Amino acid sequence: MPRGDTGLITLGDDVSGPTTAWQRLSQTFVRPAAPKPPAKPEDVDFSRMTDDEKRTRISRVDPTERKLGIAASVLGFVLAIYANVPYMVTKTSVLTTVKPKDKKCGSVLGITNLHYVASSKSCDGIYPASHYILPLVVSLVLATAIYVTVRIRRRAPLAFAMVMTGLAFGSLFILVPYGAAGGWIMLRAYRTQKYGAPTAKSALTGWTPPPPRGSTRRAKSTAPRSRKGKGADTGTTRKPPTANKRYTPKSPPKKKVAPPAG
Repeated sequence: MPRGDTGLITLGDDVSGPTTAWQRLSQTFVRPAAPKPPAKPEDVDFSRMTDDEKRTRISRVDPTERKLGIAASVLGFVLAIYANVPYMVTKTSVLTTVKPKDKKCGSVLGITNLHYVASSKSCDGIYPASHYILPLVVSLVLATAIYVTVRIRRRAPLAFAMVMTGLAFGSLFILVPYGAAGGWIMLRAYRTQKYGAPTAKSALTGWTPPPPRGSTRRAKSTAPRSRKGKGADTGTTRKPPTANKRYTPKSPPKKKVAPPAG
């Protein structure tokens, strides 16, 4: 049945007209990115690449890094809920920062059921639910930041978000894998900039690293400018200044004053 008879629009139809802000956000963060067949490094013609295309190749994540980022984001959500929500729902006694005095734990505002533990020589207690709200929010925000950086396909922000997520949990067992993943992504970006591919160990044929942004503008601004106008010198060397032709009379010699007679 034609589309005009039912009024329905299928996913394959081409809808013309300006897109709304919600549609742009949906295409960026909700809909999956269109899969592109990865080209082999030796099949890429670097001689036809512009400097901007080379910079994009260096800064953008590849399919392998995209899968790692999505996995890190999902794991961050799971760890954030697992490390905070159970202690907010069920009142579980955990290690506190209260220091015991003579094997006794005093009363602290907000922490209940304080008791001394001889094995760890510490005071355990139950924190209120509000104590876990800030760590939960920070961990969820950083896990969301990993997903957003995957969607915008930027290597440096993705590596930074991974390292910050590992630091947010405050555990060495979580920081090490997240920090290693962020360092691995930056290593791939470095190899792409130097050799032309994230897995290459030597420069590929035809690859030359692009110059830093703004270097062309700085070179133009520091170049000497020629002065154009009446009487301007068109040579490469600058002529010394000529003598002034205006006549200046010589000043008369000063008269010597005789000393007074004694």
